[in-house]
Amino acid sequence: MFTFKPAVYRASTLYELPRPITTLRLQEAWDFEQFKILLQDGDHLAGHSRQGVDISLEGQIALQAGTLRLTEEEMFDELEALRTALHIGPDDSKYEFFLYHDTATTTYRKFKSVSTLRLETDLSDKHLFTWSALLHAENPTLYTTSPGA
Repeated sequence: MFTFKPAVYRASTLYELPRPITTLRLQEAWDFEQFKILLQDGDHLAGHSRQGVDISLEGQIALQAGTLRLTEEEMFDELEALRTALHIGPDDSKYEFFLYHDTATTTYRKFKSVSTLRLETDLSDKHLFTWSALLHAENPTLYTTSPGA
């Protein structure tokens, strides 16, 4: 079954992002050269090459891998786990980011060479913490391989 389960995979560990995820957007762009020919209407684009992919996410901390996070302490603990999973330090390797994964049917859709650009959290509502993140996949290819492959 094709299952929406955004997750980070690094060092043999799969961390499912806290749910619900209210927004997940992929932003793709291409580099090119634009040429204008004098005395001729229009222009010419050449040399298209795909850039990396920006992944924008927004979510809430209510559920993680099927476990409810109901108290402020549980939500805060999950927030710390999210921060750890998305952290890129000087010695940390980039991670794989899964959009869809189902180990039972070996259905996968993921990006490789992903790093975190921004993580923002809102703790002002003690009943439901919210978060947003901006990730960047250096490689624009959407892979169908299993974790680590």
